[in-house]
Amino acid sequence: MSLALLAKQRPPVARALYKLKNEVFKSGALTVKEKELIAVALSCFIRCETCLQFHADRAKEAGATKDDLREAMDVALYLGGPSVLIWSPIIDEIVSDDESEE
Repeated sequence: MSLALLAKQRPPVARALYKLKNEVFKSGALTVKEKELIAVALSCFIRCETCLQFHADRAKEAGATKDDLREAMDVALYLGGPSVLIWSPIIDEIVSDDESEE
């Protein structure tokens, strides 16, 4: 189920989910950038393409570099093996050195 459909069909659940997300991703002991990089690694691990794109974009907005993203993905690779980094072409786009893709 998409978040848009969840919001339409189950508004209280969607509101609770967004409230949780907003609370979790506040800067605290970890910065927003660090939290987004954790989310990038977890998105690779669970193979969620939508999650990966969302959190990679948010990590970049929070100041993450391509090297930061690569290292976050290295953590996913270590924990889950090569399959966590070969399932989606979006991963290549996110970590590519091609300046035209930034």
